[in-house]
Amino acid sequence: MARYGGYRIEDEPRPGALAKWAVSPFWPLLGMMLGGAWLGLPWFVFNSIAVGSPTRVREICLAGVALVGSVAIGLALMQLAGAGYLATQAQVQYALLVLVVWKLTIGYLLYMQQNQTIEIYQYYGGELSRFGLPLALIGGFVLKGMVVKLLPYTLWYLVVS
Repeated sequence: MARYGGYRIEDEPRPGALAKWAVSPFWPLLGMMLGGAWLGLPWFVFNSIAVGSPTRVREICLAGVALVGSVAIGLALMQLAGAGYLATQAQVQYALLVLVVWKLTIGYLLYMQQNQTIEIYQYYGGELSRFGLPLALIGGFVLKGMVVKLLPYTLWYLVVS
């Protein structure tokens, strides 16, 4: 990154040793869409730390909010289903859309936040890894089934998928 004496741009990324593994934020977003929160959220956090994002605290907090919100929504949906408010399959499917929209909204916010940092990182000569697509595809189509079935709890399924 460009440094001129003691001058430093505040929103300039400060890449660390992991920067060679950073990818475009599109790939964690795609990973979240295909694989679920278990893949997308940690990947966004890793990317943020790798490029030394000046907004990494905000990005990590957003990932935490996504996780806590997913647990809360999952518990609420399970309570509604247990109380008989979600009696039909169609009602359950519509209710699950709330959880999907929640996760994708946070994923998109993380994407927008990271995209600015990554563009600055690339402008100053930073290079991104090319492993984004293979990791998103392997995570979404191969590993997702294993992770979702890792614990036999409904809440686990709702949060990580």
